[in-house]
Amino acid sequence: MNKSTTALTLAALVAAGGIYLSSATLTSAFATSASQANISTASADAPANPPTFVALPRSTSHHPPQPAPVSVAVEDRRDIRCYYRADLTSEYQVPGSTESPRPPFVRTGIEEVGFDAKTNPTSADPNSGLLQVTDPINQCSRVWDGGMILEGINDELVPDGFVSPPPGELSERTSVPGSGKDQNGKPLYDDPNIRTFGNFIPFLTACVVDGRVAVIPGPADICSGLGVPSLAA
Repeated sequence: MNKSTTALTLAALVAAGGIYLSSATLTSAFATSASQANISTASADAPANPPTFVALPRSTSHHPPQPAPVSVAVEDRRDIRCYYRADLTSEYQVPGSTESPRPPFVRTGIEEVGFDAKTNPTSADPNSGLLQVTDPINQCSRVWDGGMILEGINDELVPDGFVSPPPGELSERTSVPGSGKDQNGKPLYDDPNIRTFGNFIPFLTACVVDGRVAVIPGPADICSGLGVPSLAA
C-alpha cells in the first residue's frame, strides 16, 4: 500500500484561459510553468512540514438531511465547489496555525482569457472574469488530480494499493501511466502536452448546494443521501 501521506494543497490546475482556485487557506505545494496557463489562487506561504488537518466539529445548527428534489438546474456555473468529503459542513484547521479554518470545499472556475479586472464593467459580480463550466465533473477532477487528499481528513478515500506519484515540482515529474482522464473517460485537458499529476481522483457526483454546483465524492445517490438535489444536465 502506498497512499499519499502528504497534505497536498491546490495550485497547478491548467486549462485554456487558466484555472481559478480559491480556498480560505490554500497553500502552493507545486506549480506549473507560466507558459502553460494563468493560475489565480488564494494562497499563503507553505509550512516547512506538511500539516495534518483536523476536522472541526459540525455546526450545532446542522439538521439531518431532508427530502430534496431529485434534480435541479443551475444557470450560473462559473463558480464550482469541489468538496473534500461527502460532508457539507465540516471545516479543517491546521494545528498551530492562526489562519482561518479551511472550508469544506475548494472553489474553482475557468478564467476568461484577457480579462482585466481594472476595466471590469461588472465589478459588483464576484464571478466576473470566469467562464461558464460546462463539465463540473471534469473540472473538479482536475482539482483532485492537483491534490485534494488531506492527511487525516479524506485519505481513507484512497484505495489500498494505489501508488501515489512522487513529490516535487511538475517539471521534475512525469505523467503517471493511466492518468489524465476523468471517470467518464474524458481527458482532463484538451491540450495533450499538459501533464497530469496522477493523484487519486474518487468517483464524483454533481449536486446542488445553496444554489451552487457542488461536486461531491461519492456514488450517484450521494446527493439524496445528503438531502440535496443532484445537478440537472
